Amino acid sequence: MHRTRARTRAARARARRLPVGRRHGNGGAPAREPAPGGQRPHAGRRRAPPVHGQARRRDRRDRARAHQRARHARAAVAEFGLVSRDLAHPAGARGAAGLVSGHQELDEDKRGTLDRALLWRLVRFARPHARQFVWSFLVLALVFALELAGPGLLRGAIDGPVGAAIAAREFEGAAFEPQPYVRELWWWAGAYLLVALLGFAFRYLEVAQLTRAGQLVVHDLRRRLYEHIQRLDVAWFDRRPTGGLVTRVTSDVESLAEMFTTGLVTLSFDLVKIGALLVVLFWLDWRLAGIAVALTPVLIGISMVFRGGAREAHRLVRRRLSESNGYLQEALQGIRVVQMFGREKLVSQRFAGHLSRYLSANVRTVLLFALFFPAIDWVVTLIQASSVRFGGTRIAQGELSYGLFLQFWFYLAMLLDPIRELGERYNVLQSAFAAAERIFGILDTQPTLKSNLRALDGPAPAPLSGPGHVRFEKVSFAYGSGPEVLTEVDFEIPPGHTIALVGATGSGKSTIVNLLLGFYEPTRGRILIDGVDLRELDARAWRARLGLVLQEDFLFAGTVRENLVLERAAVSADSLDLALEGSCSRELVERLPGGLDAPVAERGATLSTGERELLSMARALAGSPRLIVLDEATASVDSATEARIERATHSLLEHRSALVVAHRLSTVRRAHQILVLHRGQLRERGSHATLLSLGGLYARLHAMQFTDEPLLTSTDPLTSSPAR
Repeated sequence: MHRTRARTRAARARARRLPVGRRHGNGGAPAREPAPGGQRPHAGRRRAPPVHGQARRRDRRDRARAHQRARHARAAVAEFGLVSRDLAHPAGARGAAGLVSGHQELDEDKRGTLDRALLWRLVRFARPHARQFVWSFLVLALVFALELAGPGLLRGAIDGPVGAAIAAREFEGAAFEPQPYVRELWWWAGAYLLVALLGFAFRYLEVAQLTRAGQLVVHDLRRRLYEHIQRLDVAWFDRRPTGGLVTRVTSDVESLAEMFTTGLVTLSFDLVKIGALLVVLFWLDWRLAGIAVALTPVLIGISMVFRGGAREAHRLVRRRLSESNGYLQEALQGIRVVQMFGREKLVSQRFAGHLSRYLSANVRTVLLFALFFPAIDWVVTLIQASSVRFGGTRIAQGELSYGLFLQFWFYLAMLLDPIRELGERYNVLQSAFAAAERIFGILDTQPTLKSNLRALDGPAPAPLSGPGHVRFEKVSFAYGSGPEVLTEVDFEIPPGHTIALVGATGSGKSTIVNLLLGFYEPTRGRILIDGVDLRELDARAWRARLGLVLQEDFLFAGTVRENLVLERAAVSADSLDLALEGSCSRELVERLPGGLDAPVAERGATLSTGERELLSMARALAGSPRLIVLDEATASVDSATEARIERATHSLLEHRSALVVAHRLSTVRRAHQILVLHRGQLRERGSHATLLSLGGLYARLHAMQFTDEPLLTSTDPLTSSPAR
């Protein structure tokens, strides 16, 4: 049931732009309701997703994500007037279901069950490093034994040579000789110092070992989380701001590091330590011990009251941090828009608002602990005062020795210290549990696309055999319960043929590309690869056969070589050389300082639009693809770069199957078949000359490149019937 509903939510994700490159080709956000006036979603302006919609179930995903997306993650764009608002975000509104908000209403019994479940899952991550944790626990036990020895030695010195010296001086008077007692005290002091030095040494070993073990667990968890995120469906990322995901992988995981290094093992041993000290105290003097234990329920009661607010406070801190990171991420990515429209002050004010809410959440947590710790200290002081009162009375009555009372006092202090620190340990655990809820909310999310599920585990798949004949068989696609954005699209890409997609903005071209890449699945119909449904293929094996070139392709920070190879085993030095030649990029690379080893800034910021497109073509060719998916750039470039791109495009498409979202007339003319889309339907198909002779949509699109005729939109009336 969970997975079925998860698929339904995933289908609502936005698929109208290519996931790895932004473009306005297919318009708005996922259509959750029919557009007014009967418009299809592709026709609308880019609009923030509705805040209110169908009720969604509570599940194990991050419920906070929905209102982050509506309220914060899009704010950096929405306030610039580029995104029309849908509805104001109401207090307490919830969108996509998730773990964080979903558990805020749990009662104490359910929360306790949740804590145990989270703790058990975290412990499973620590199992590979169990030896280090066991060693740390044993060293802690040795340190504790040495701590117990100290007060025992102190009692021996006071009740032994010190007590004997006091009695001898009272008996002998002026003839008393202290030197024998002083020499014996030197032995007691030396033993006490040796025990203390051993305790320091073993404490260092314990801290070093425990910290190392905790960092190893966090390393494994962070790596596992990132690997899992990379396997999720593209639709999942459409609903989550990047900054929030960065918070999961960095800050939330770091909270678990503190739990493993200073929380879990230490807390476990503190409980053992408290039990052992209670036994020792009752063994020394059960009357004094009974007074101390009588006040223990007060400490437990304070901790239970504190527990009710601690988890909620830490959840709020994590949520506010994620919101701040999400807003910051988007504002920095859109810095050109911010500066272009002079919105620096507004964006700074908005970010200051996020920081203010984050500060308020932190202050709330601090105030909570500022009340908790003094309350604990007050009870501890009450226990100590009671011990002094009754212990002093028993000493005065001769029922208790000075040394025994001093030993009891030190052991009582050793007992009260971990009790006092239980609050801090609990603080660490609550922060870690709040972070763990968010992390496991991601780890519990599984890909819903069959092709991705087949690619999750195991070695890299063998390359697909066959010529690579592609067929869209009556493919329809809709976002959740919204209207269809593609309706019974039917065409094929024979091996070696170039198929061009042409249509007005918002007609569904990029949706077709996303479906072909396997990022989404048709709601009806099939996409066949050599007669096999794409959903039955391994996503990695299928994408290994593809070469992808986008309008604004992504270049990573690194070198030119790293961006072209992308650590693909199939890319050799020879294939890379041929790719540079075939994409007309050799001259560009030779011009760069360092050639293939020239540094590339993040997103290729130091390269021009034309240079990035040429390198993208070289990257696509380097893998010797059987099918090219090309979304041609429409940006203005100089004539020399334009000519190189023309030659590179011709080389890229030669002797290969290709699906081209075409903008250049030269590419359209070379295509074996041109498909004309309108409102998600295939309206015309044929060669360039054939479509011009029809005088329909294609002829009008063609004419608009050379006349002042108004731009065709997907809401304009049709001038032709669907192609068959």
